[in-house]
Parts: sequence; structure tokens; C-alpha cells
Amino acid sequence: MVYEFLKELKTKVGEELFTNILKDTFDDIKFNRVSFGKTTSPNKFIEICKICTIVNLRIGGSNG
Repeated sequence: MVYEFLKELKTKVGEELFTNILKDTFDDIKFNRVSFGKTTSPNKFIEICKICTIVNLRIGGSNG
């Protein structure tokens, strides 16, 4: 499920933006979840990744 989502996302946004989105997603999870001892389900990971995608596209990272 997560693999398919990431594969499709990479195709839609391009390599550079995809890398930025993943970095932002992992930073968010580390700061807001790991710090508080929460685990991240696959569905929550996808949700956070979608939010990071929207943010990155709004700040001008569109490749398509």
C-alpha cells in the first residue's frame, strides 16, 4: 500500500520534489510522533505525506 502510493507520487511530481516531500514527511514524523512515543501506521504515513506534498506544491515545487 505505501510502496504503491510512493511509486505513484514519484511519477507525478518528479525526483527532486519527491525527495523533498519524503524529507519533510520524515522530519514531521520524527518531530511530532517519535518525540512523543507514538507509532506511525501506514495510513498515517500516507496522510502525512499527502499534506507535505500539498505544502511543497504550494511553495512552488511543481514539476508538472
